[in-house]
Amino acid sequence: MSERPTISDTKRSFHACCDRVIAPTYRQVVDELLVELNLLLFQKRFHRDAIFATGLCQTFDSFMQGYRPEAQKEEIFQAICSALALDAVAIRAEVDQARESVAGQMRDGVRQWSSSNPQTPVVVRQFLERVQQPGFHYNRLQAVGLMTLVEVAVGIDPDDATAAAKAAKQLAADVGLAQGRFGKDVDLYRANLEKMAQGLEAMEEAVAAEQRRRQRQREEKEGSTAATTSPDPSSDDVDNGPLEATPSSSSS
Repeated sequence: MSERPTISDTKRSFHACCDRVIAPTYRQVVDELLVELNLLLFQKRFHRDAIFATGLCQTFDSFMQGYRPEAQKEEIFQAICSALALDAVAIRAEVDQARESVAGQMRDGVRQWSSSNPQTPVVVRQFLERVQQPGFHYNRLQAVGLMTLVEVAVGIDPDDATAAAKAAKQLAADVGLAQGRFGKDVDLYRANLEKMAQGLEAMEEAVAAEQRRRQRQREEKEGSTAATTSPDPSSDDVDNGPLEATPSSSSS
């Protein structure tokens, strides 16, 4: 895009590509990503690289976890990218390559990552080189992307928030990467993920409770209908008892 579209333009483009009805929780995730990308992509100092792409994919995949039907999730991601003239397929491929390039580095390897160390994976080394250049523009998705690649390299379970955040923050400190903002962005990302997980769990519990309530209502209704339609022996033909002999008027 030669001119920066407004946020309304971006959202309109998204809905033109995706006419799905998205549940409120997930719609908020999509809206926030559209706004963030709109503000970020058209800044002069912004550089789109594999670290950014990793952060974008990780943020989308993490916050859209649990979305149903699962098959529609990638359609939504493609619509987000299309609304901002990004190639979703190329971004996914770039992220896969970045993950493969850092896998198995382990903690000792990550501690040696730097812009001057030839053993540092190329995708990381190029990013660290840009960090040291004047006018480098830091953004939140880079923090998420770098943290994700540290997780992959070290083999940290993504659910182990403390270990992953600590390793990523240490790397940021080593390379002088906007340490204050980086730490806050990593912590905020983790905190928001936890809130999202708690919200989804509460929503699933509410749905399950509603299903149980409706099931009880159906069972009670079926029981009530059966009781009304079955014959009641106590009310069956009250005159069917033995007849008493009636004295004849002619008998003496």
